[in-house]
Amino acid sequence: MSLYLGMMILIVLIGIDLRQFYEMKESEAAFDARIGRVLNEKRQIQQEIGKMGRNTSEDAIKSMQKEIQLINQLLRQKSFSWTSFLSDLENRVPSNLSVARIQPDFNSGQVVLGGAAPSLKEVTEFVGRLQKDPFEDAFLMQQEDIEMGGKKGVNFSIRFKYNARRGGV
Repeated sequence: MSLYLGMMILIVLIGIDLRQFYEMKESEAAFDARIGRVLNEKRQIQQEIGKMGRNTSEDAIKSMQKEIQLINQLLRQKSFSWTSFLSDLENRVPSNLSVARIQPDFNSGQVVLGGAAPSLKEVTEFVGRLQKDPFEDAFLMQQEDIEMGGKKGVNFSIRFKYNARRGGV
């Protein structure tokens, strides 16, 4: 009796395995059909591009991708509102601190700002102010003690992200 019960369990398990096998075959066939459609669409698009007089080789496609990236970078630069950025920055810069350099990186959204301050305390305060919206991720990259006209000070460089409300990086 236990042999019959064991055989029945094995037959049920074989049936389950066969059902899963056929489901996987159906899934594989559907996947192959989708791949075929995508490859067919790719071929049609390459033919259309070829009709327009464009080269559809792999090198030409890579070159076109680089052109697209450059155009997107130019669009990001054009949409950057210097007026908004400088207005937001002016509200955060302490009065006794001077900004000498501003370098936005339109690809990463980061801004590097350099300047001078009477002491590291003012620089630290400024970094703290740059932690509030629309600025974030501010950190001191470099500092250097200086002496100008008999007065001591600090040259600094800060990196932060600017999230403009009205266009921006």
